[in-house]
Amino acid sequence: MKTTILSTTLSLLLSAVLFAQKPQRPPLPLELKETAEAIRKAVEAGEITHEEAKQKHEEMIREFKEKKGELGEGIEINKDPRLIEKETLQAVREGKITKEEARKKLDALRKDMADNGERKRPQRPQKPEISDEVKAQIDAVKDLEKALHTEIKVKVNELGKDATREEIKATVESFKESNKDRFEEIKEAHTAIRENIEANRPEKPERPELTEDLKAKVEALHAKRKEMHEAQKELHQNLKEASKEEREVLITAFKEANKAKHEEIKTQAKEVKEEIRSLVETEATRTSDL
Repeated sequence: MKTTILSTTLSLLLSAVLFAQKPQRPPLPLELKETAEAIRKAVEAGEITHEEAKQKHEEMIREFKEKKGELGEGIEINKDPRLIEKETLQAVREGKITKEEARKKLDALRKDMADNGERKRPQRPQKPEISDEVKAQIDAVKDLEKALHTEIKVKVNELGKDATREEIKATVESFKESNKDRFEEIKEAHTAIRENIEANRPEKPERPELTEDLKAKVEALHAKRKEMHEAQKELHQNLKEASKEEREVLITAFKEANKAKHEEIKTQAKEVKEEIRSLVETEATRTSDL
């Protein structure tokens, strides 16, 4: 009897404890834990009230969900961006989404990566500011060039309208020889100006490194292009010694034999360029690897 009463009492107590427990909230994503911790510390320090903390927490969750929606429904924030990009391009090829939809999706992904410091975004360097001294040098050179041009024109006009081309040429050459020092002065001034501008030019931004996978694809593409180039060279060599009829046969045979290779190179080049542009190309860099 005592055992039955004890068991019943324990069951009731356990049930009461279970019902009294608050339902557990789903764990916060890793991206939000730092912000949530900052909100908690602000409450403990008395900087904000519990009500304000609740509002900030709800706003944080809402922004997170909106950002997740921009990246595409069903896509996890922590998913490898390269995999997302690959799946997106594949969806375009299969006609599941449009190019415009893919562009918006990848733009949002790249922006999110840049905001999180996961993607290098080198900025286009500003043109160097030309000093007043250099500006004065440029104006002086222009004045010298204008003066020489005017003097040459006067010399040529003195020959009259009936002057031959040879006479005009001889007059100009004679003027250049007589004013050799002035022309040399202009040349030296141009060199000094160029060196001054180059010395004050900001360094070019670092070009983002390609992934090992992309490097391998680029190398494979170069190898296929080289193979095609060698085949074309061999064809051209054979065409030199062939008759008209033989040329037509050789060209037709070459096209048929290499049609698939050509299409493969074309498709692969397009895919590799898309991958490079999606992952590393920025406003300051352009795809020139291929």
